[in-house]
Amino acid sequence: MTCGAILGIAIAAILLGGCIPQQTAGPGSEKKDPNIHYQMGVNYLNEGKSPQAIKELLEAQKISSKNADIEHALGLAYQQKGLPDQAIEQYKKALDLDPKLTEARNNLGTAYLSKGKLDEAMAEFEQCLKDPSYPTPEKAAYNLGVAYFAKKDLDKAIEYYQKAVSLKEDNSNAYYNLGFCLEEKKAFPKALEYYRKAVSIDPSFKEAYYRIAIIGQEQQDYVKVLDALKKATEIDPDFLIAQLLMGKTYLKVGNTESARKKLDLVAKTDPAGELGKEAFQALSELASPKQAKYRGIPKP
Repeated sequence: MTCGAILGIAIAAILLGGCIPQQTAGPGSEKKDPNIHYQMGVNYLNEGKSPQAIKELLEAQKISSKNADIEHALGLAYQQKGLPDQAIEQYKKALDLDPKLTEARNNLGTAYLSKGKLDEAMAEFEQCLKDPSYPTPEKAAYNLGVAYFAKKDLDKAIEYYQKAVSLKEDNSNAYYNLGFCLEEKKAFPKALEYYRKAVSIDPSFKEAYYRIAIIGQEQQDYVKVLDALKKATEIDPDFLIAQLLMGKTYLKVGNTESARKKLDLVAKTDPAGELGKEAFQALSELASPKQAKYRGIPKP
């Protein structure tokens, strides 16, 4: 298992508040309303349309050049577009204008985290937790868990994920990450408990079902494995790693017909990829000596 399996950082979203103070664009010009551009920018941001969001927020910034909310929203737009350096610059501008804008501080931490600057990120998240007025401290606690996991400090990661769920119980990602950390520590029963908590909160959490299946494999409980994988693949039939594991599990329990169907699906869907090659190999082993080549799939 790798760090890539852990679920990502929690970014604090923009909430539309009161109107932004108006400023004139220059001597003799008519007054313009930056709030219109700001609201349009936030709407685009919420729709995942970062280029349009950036355009509108830059217009708002031209009219109202010293507004922390605009700078913060622009930082979010840059981060959404995958431009962490520009995002960091904007978050810092927002905090210079309003040091109490803790949402921007949390997001500054996430931008540092995305660049692998773990110590800088953790310093921001810790400051967020010290702010008694911060309305979503569970996000900063969760992000500290992600940072400690990246540092390979599982005990501290667990501590902060537990803090996150103590602050907000319906955090399925935090429960998943708790399960993953405990699975890394070979504490399988407790890990299983947290994965089950994650899917009880979010029944569409396919990755949690997959991890339940992996633990079932460790425990050689193939009924549990197949049950979890069926749920994962019902949620997403294209979840090929789950389809592959299901095929292999059917082989272990002697259900060759079902195994062949699952392995065939993976081999045909991903013929050149690692999962497809693995499925092809399993299918080749199923074939009789006279059928050494599996027909219909080119051998990788």
